[in-house]
Amino acid sequence: MIRNLDISLIRAFVTVASTGNMTTAADRLALTQGAVSQQIKRLEDMLQIALFDRSQRKLRLTRRGERLLGLSNRLLALNDEIIAEMVGSAVGGTVRLGIP
Repeated sequence: MIRNLDISLIRAFVTVASTGNMTTAADRLALTQGAVSQQIKRLEDMLQIALFDRSQRKLRLTRRGERLLGLSNRLLALNDEIIAEMVGSAVGGTVRLGIP
């Protein structure tokens, strides 16, 4: 069965992994803490693995979570590259500065 990863779930995972905190990640993603927590839960359910060790105050990646983090960073970089190349620059033309 072919399943597709939701880039927003991956982006939430990478942000939580980099901050170690759902609330800080939520601030960076402009989402609520509950929404980010649900995204992580959806990703864990989809992959059928635990991504974080929640036994301490700060979230720590499990071994499988660490592996997914490396792959996720590559996936997001490729996603961002595709968007940048296909959409192109929103700004065009010549920029001129005048200094008296």
